[in-house]
Amino acid sequence: MDIITWEPKDSAKVGELYTNYEYPTGMKVIDEWIDLTGYRMFVIYETESEKIFAPSISPFIGLCRFETIPVMEADKYTHITHTHMTQENTEETGREKTEVAQGRISTENELLEQIKDQIENHEKRVQRLEHHSFVQQEDVT
Repeated sequence: MDIITWEPKDSAKVGELYTNYEYPTGMKVIDEWIDLTGYRMFVIYETESEKIFAPSISPFIGLCRFETIPVMEADKYTHITHTHMTQENTEETGREKTEVAQGRISTENELLEQIKDQIENHEKRVQRLEHHSFVQQEDVT
């Protein structure tokens, strides 16, 4: 999820850019909201990599500030954490898993690893964006 903010004086330029803007191929936008109190937008999207994300914000760099937050549907997160805790409990008690359960756990472990990788990638993107924002602020003064 991105929280995008801009200065009131830049509203017309942001509006003009956004009106003609198209998200890059590979970026699935789930929903967008505008803060009715002003100068802020929320975008929920899915993308496989920063190679797709980076071009999506390039037209707005220097005009808008992006705060990128990795989010997940609550039900999905609850299921994953519950499965992970169940797996840890099973391992601690030394109970053997059936072949069916082992297959399911393996798949869920793979999903957990993918999610951890995605979170790490989002954290790296946030750090780069924060650094870029800081550098731009330094350049302006």
